[in-house]
Amino acid sequence: MKTRIQFLMMMGIILSVSIFTAVVVFAQTGAAPVGADTVTAPQVVAPAQPAGGNTVNAGSVTNSAGLGGTIVGNTVQNSSAQAAPVPPQGGMSQMLIMVAVMFGVMYFMAIRPQQKKAKEHQNLLSGLKSGDEVITNSGIIGTITGMSEKVVNLEISKNVQIKVLKSQVGQVIKGNLQDAQA
Repeated sequence: MKTRIQFLMMMGIILSVSIFTAVVVFAQTGAAPVGADTVTAPQVVAPAQPAGGNTVNAGSVTNSAGLGGTIVGNTVQNSSAQAAPVPPQGGMSQMLIMVAVMFGVMYFMAIRPQQKKAKEHQNLLSGLKSGDEVITNSGIIGTITGMSEKVVNLEISKNVQIKVLKSQVGQVIKGNLQDAQA
């Protein structure tokens, strides 16, 4: 159950990263090229002589420096500046590569170590036998007096026995209690 929840959390992270990557890629491909000198302005009804020395004629704009441009809809395009060439965009392939890289990182950083730890715990549980001194996940220290497929009987004090789930056994103590790893 815990592994399944962690897996779903990791998949949620991967999904959110891929959505973020898609938004960034599509935002880059839909943006105006750098240096295009394109300005979007509100619809202007020009007076006879605008302030600032700019002259507006039907379909064109000229400023006091003699630099002109063209009005296209609500956009003024500067004819004196050339648009910088647009570098080729990766688009969908770039996004798929990013998703694959993120999944690879998540697999090697989270999923694989979790699977290894679960396998080690399963080996520990299969090797339990009566007489082993164990520590449960809740910190109870006891000696195994008997067990079934899913339940372990622990003697935690003289003539005091409790039953715990076998899956809750955290580690087997070999030697002194001080040698046990927390």
